[in-house]
Amino acid sequence: MERGRGPQIEANIMRHPLRVLLVGRSSRLLSEVAALLDDRREVLVSTKQIGNGHGDTLREDHEPRDVIVLIVGEAWEGMLSAIFDSDAPPAQPLLVIGPEGDVELLRAAMRVGARDFFSLPLHQKDLFAALDRVAKEEHERHGGLSARVTTFVNAKGGSGASFLAANVSHILAKLENKETILVDLEFQFGSLPTYFNITSRNGLVRALELVDTLDAAALQGYTQNHSSGLNLLTASTEGLILPDDVDEERIGKLFTVLDDAYEELVVDLPRRIDQATAAVLDRSDIVVLVSQQTVSHLHQTKRLATLVNNELGIGSGRLLVVVNRFSKKAEVTLSDFAGALPEVRIETLPNDYRNVSQSINLGVPLLELQSRSRLRDRLIDLTQTVLAPGAGELRQSRGARRWLPWTSHGGR
Repeated sequence: MERGRGPQIEANIMRHPLRVLLVGRSSRLLSEVAALLDDRREVLVSTKQIGNGHGDTLREDHEPRDVIVLIVGEAWEGMLSAIFDSDAPPAQPLLVIGPEGDVELLRAAMRVGARDFFSLPLHQKDLFAALDRVAKEEHERHGGLSARVTTFVNAKGGSGASFLAANVSHILAKLENKETILVDLEFQFGSLPTYFNITSRNGLVRALELVDTLDAAALQGYTQNHSSGLNLLTASTEGLILPDDVDEERIGKLFTVLDDAYEELVVDLPRRIDQATAAVLDRSDIVVLVSQQTVSHLHQTKRLATLVNNELGIGSGRLLVVVNRFSKKAEVTLSDFAGALPEVRIETLPNDYRNVSQSINLGVPLLELQSRSRLRDRLIDLTQTVLAPGAGELRQSRGARRWLPWTSHGGR
């Protein structure tokens, strides 16, 4: 099959590939359908070949997927009920492919919750049209956002989340040529502009006040521009803004405007859970918990990860723990973090005190310093981790917050 030919899922519906699980008994049919999806960057295909139904239930299969495509041949009787061992429909959309004209198969497929049925031989355009519909639904279910949202938060105060957010966003803008905005949601003690030698102003506060009439063009009047192409949206440290003054509904509307204007949204989030911060976490593709190698940091990291997982419904696949200023000689080891957070990906960053101090004091990002820096190289690697296909579980749980009612406080 030639690359780029044939029907394709509508561009930019989902930034990440749509995860498609192909299920069937026939290796030949599985291979034929997989070939139809070959070389399509819009989909990520995995296959599961089953036997005679014994021990092959998909309800016990927790592999991440967005849609299930079940492929059956002539001898399909009992296969569907054996795979789906419950009267409840599957959690993901189900498409069934089978022999043409088999009315009983069509009825059985409907009983297990199939939304589409396709006859063999399968036409590529029909399958892609169905996957396109699923992709659009996923897009809407996750709030309609297409820009990637990466949120940095300290697991314990002073771990370096703001510095990392500033430098990762700078790398996204300058090296990756992404339309990127860095949002500082620390209204009282925000410091991000100092990392770029920029004087902060109340652009974020004003944008939230006027968000009902704000669009992508008007937004530019409230952002600050860095020579790298990175935009900043920050609040002035003058005056007092209380957490209850920040309305989560306005935060949601602001993110919709930001989504129209940028490819990458990087957020520096204060270390607290309230209505506004929970709304941001809920909309994040990746939540980066920044920690260090002390017992206190380890305990606080585990507590925060457990809290956002259990109370906010943010899956472990959307979490990334970064152990900052890492040392192999520290008493708290990487194994300790892995043991406390077995399902969370963990990255490390080296200690580079001299270059970090110089960067902060001069207001120059690490990427623009002339001196060599191991930390700078690792931050580039970390940025690639954020950009990797499948990062953040393709927003599998985004928008599914179970905690905190959506009420308005009526502030800014």
